Amino acid sequence: MTETSKDAGREILQVDKYLWLNLLFVFAYIFIAQAQGLATVPAWSLWALFLIAFSNAAVRSFLRVRRGDARLGLISQLFVTIDILLLSVGILVTSGLKSDLWLIYFIAMLSHSLYVRTSQVAFIAGLIVLSYPLATLPSQWEANGMPWSVYFTTLGLRLFYVLIIGTYTRRIWMNEEVRAKELQSLRERMATGEERARIAREIHDGLGHSLVSVILRLELCQKLLKRAPEEAEALLKEEIPALRDAWNEGRDLAFHLHPWESETGNDSDLTETLRRLVGRFSSRTGLCIDFLSEGEEKNLRSSTAFGLTRIVQEALTNAVKHANATKIEVGLKFLQDGGILCSIRDNGTGFEGEQAQSGFGLQAMRERAQSFGGSMEMKSSPSSGTEVKVT
Repeated sequence: MTETSKDAGREILQVDKYLWLNLLFVFAYIFIAQAQGLATVPAWSLWALFLIAFSNAAVRSFLRVRRGDARLGLISQLFVTIDILLLSVGILVTSGLKSDLWLIYFIAMLSHSLYVRTSQVAFIAGLIVLSYPLATLPSQWEANGMPWSVYFTTLGLRLFYVLIIGTYTRRIWMNEEVRAKELQSLRERMATGEERARIAREIHDGLGHSLVSVILRLELCQKLLKRAPEEAEALLKEEIPALRDAWNEGRDLAFHLHPWESETGNDSDLTETLRRLVGRFSSRTGLCIDFLSEGEEKNLRSSTAFGLTRIVQEALTNAVKHANATKIEVGLKFLQDGGILCSIRDNGTGFEGEQAQSGFGLQAMRERAQSFGGSMEMKSSPSSGTEVKVT
């Protein structure tokens, strides 16, 4: 099971836990209402209502588990409508305003303020404001009804508190979403900054030193041209491979810095981006690289596509530069729960011990994966090459 599916499972468990606790409260309250004489219908009618509510909850839990989604999108609005209507009928048949079932309105407002859009919250609030008075008026019209001033005061206060709690909950959730986005943006900036710093070090320590060495030896050749042309020619022959190595190193750095993904016309089209990336890398290095894609890509943030593309770039470069690989397989799988699994496997020399978990930019790759809510692991051994998995 992937980390994404585990997170989705935990979220579903948390949401369903409160749903079934509410049903447990209703189950116990049926006995209380009968004991206190609040039920205005036969007992079988109450249990029939409870059975409908139980079935509604069971179907909802089944759909959540099957889809791996605690929110269910627009379908959740249908379920909450059924919840509120069943709850209002329950209040109606347990003496209206005297019924304690109205407390579940709080749960409906709280839970759905956290898991649906703002427009749906407004719909839920309007449904409660409409259904609660309709559920309490019949008992109020009876001979033993409370004074109308007390009725309207009690009804108004209860509706006010239900709505204000829902509003506060929505505001808290929106603030939390803003903080989560800010934290994600900060992680992305940190990962980008660290990658730039690493590339700058590579330019300074690798390409820079190589070019300085070539310049010094070419200056020496210039001095030797007249008095020792044979020696100057020998030096020039030695510097040609050095310049070629520096040129290849410069191309490697350009490969990391150039935004290949923008050429697809859609920054979030991960499948096409990686296909083009693998094709360019294979053409440039002459390696055999297989790219396999499975599943349907949907609702992918451009920042996620960008970050995962950078990780694949780094893994491909490491496979060639450090593992001397001759064949690489890149796999991309879109999971049913909305997660993504990307693997890069090579037949290179591999690593062992702590070397397989650190170095070669692996820490930067892990941090980049974490910046868009993912994780990365690497398996390697001298006899079986290296495999990088990003979830």
